[in-house]
Amino acid sequence: MLMRKEVQIIGSQIYSMDRFHQEIAQLLSFPHYYGNNLDDLLDCLVSYIDPNLTISWLSHDASRKQMGHDFDRIVEVFDRAKAYHDCFDYQLC
Repeated sequence: MLMRKEVQIIGSQIYSMDRFHQEIAQLLSFPHYYGNNLDDLLDCLVSYIDPNLTISWLSHDASRKQMGHDFDRIVEVFDRAKAYHDCFDYQLC
């Protein structure tokens, strides 16, 4: 049986797109050449990491308030990754 990996993003610590990319790259051990952009995020989520993963974005409202539309753009990437891999999941808590 495969173990499901779970990581948590702390919303109060994610206040910009740059900070999000720093955090997600560290949490998921993205390669050194990760480009800190949404295209690379999608590529890593669908081809680099084990998709048996849940990302929980705790206090996501704090990030949404600070990031505005950029927050929605990240969620769109998560949705695309989920459509690509049924076992990938995320939660906005």
